[in-house]
Amino acid sequence: MKDTQNEIFKAFIIALVQQTEPLPAAVQSECNKIGEAFTIIDIARLAELHPPLLAAYEEADTWLVNHSNERSKGLDVLPDAESEINNTTNIETDNSASDISDLTNLPRIIKKIEEKIEPRGFGGFLRKILQAGDSVQASRDTILLSSPDGFVHE
Repeated sequence: MKDTQNEIFKAFIIALVQQTEPLPAAVQSECNKIGEAFTIIDIARLAELHPPLLAAYEEADTWLVNHSNERSKGLDVLPDAESEINNTTNIETDNSASDISDLTNLPRIIKKIEEKIEPRGFGGFLRKILQAGDSVQASRDTILLSSPDGFVHE
């Protein structure tokens, strides 16, 4: 299955969110140079500039493709809500302040991205992240923090 443009943009946003350090200055500079009409080739080129970003991008892209394939086969990929309600041994507490420690949970990150991005589209959303002074922090602020428009205002 060939990736769609939105899947590629989504995988790149996931990869940015998962970075533990800001991008190197040279990579951030390349991000900032991306214009209005960037393409999936531009995104792939950016990912290749920084090995940790590339690894996270490839992992997210693979997961999205596999997840998409499962959904297209009509398989039930949703969790069993009844078992979650009846599971009283789960002591997990939903706390947005703890989301930063859960950056490897792709389904959770994807859900947050879809909630905040899909109404506006991935291209415009990714463009704003790439134009930020620190694209890693901008992606985290945008995805993990909640504001009415999905962006953190100073």
